[in-house]
Amino acid sequence: MKSIPPYHNRPWFIETSFPGVRRCKKDAFLIGKEIFKGKSDFQDIYIFESPGFGRILVLDGIIQFSQSDEFIYHETIAHVPLLSHPSPKRLLVVGGGDGGVLREAVKHPLAELYQVEIDRKVVALAKKHLPFVSRGAFSDKRFSISFEDGRKFIKRYKDFFDVIVVDSTDPVGPGKVLFQGDFYKTVFEALTSDGIAIFQLGPFLDFDLIVKPTARKLTPYCRYVHPVRLPMPSYSCGCEYCFMIASKKIDPASIPPSVIAKRLKERLGTKASSLKYYTPPMHLASMVMPRMWQL
Repeated sequence: MKSIPPYHNRPWFIETSFPGVRRCKKDAFLIGKEIFKGKSDFQDIYIFESPGFGRILVLDGIIQFSQSDEFIYHETIAHVPLLSHPSPKRLLVVGGGDGGVLREAVKHPLAELYQVEIDRKVVALAKKHLPFVSRGAFSDKRFSISFEDGRKFIKRYKDFFDVIVVDSTDPVGPGKVLFQGDFYKTVFEALTSDGIAIFQLGPFLDFDLIVKPTARKLTPYCRYVHPVRLPMPSYSCGCEYCFMIASKKIDPASIPPSVIAKRLKERLGTKASSLKYYTPPMHLASMVMPRMWQL
């Protein structure tokens, strides 16, 4: 029998298998330092540092992002819908308590930014232990936040938001209700006539289980529905991850790169230099699918 390598005696975080969904592996991250470990009224919360990944946020045993790759997630989920819209004025973020979507959104000349987050503690802990994510965006004068159920909040608005970003947890725990058909109908009604929504979804490895059924739930309400691809090295999916963008009138996948580039320059100006992942060519490339993932 081979001797056990010394690293087996070091502290490791083993990610929880996703409940009810096919998984054949677990990911392990070396714990360099524990930052926070506790519970809120809604979920378990764990923040730790890992070599190579930096600080990592874990909710109910599932990794939400690492310091090394969160910019990929947040730049994609924010700028793809905002730059697909010809002139967005009002944005709503559902979830996203870490402040990453908000950080990217405040770079745009929006008139009003709203957020609804069910877990107040996630926001407080992110401000304290993960400030590199929001970078002060919670203090933006255009911004207001409500701590309540996202479905109930959105039902109060009709034909109001130009862009809605649903940055939820996975379809278990408090995020489960944000993956149901009646929620998509509520989002549709809250959007303006040319509104765009984007939803955190899951790995492409669960294409038939999550991605394709979500598209079917959205198509009765939105003319254009596209998966959006992005790499997330810290996720157990093996890198390829999926958002779903849905639009009433605008096809985000067919906007000319020159138009996206013009909007990026006009709206972000010098702030565009802060982007590490998103570019106009990447905007369109993110919606190019291999044959096996075409809807």
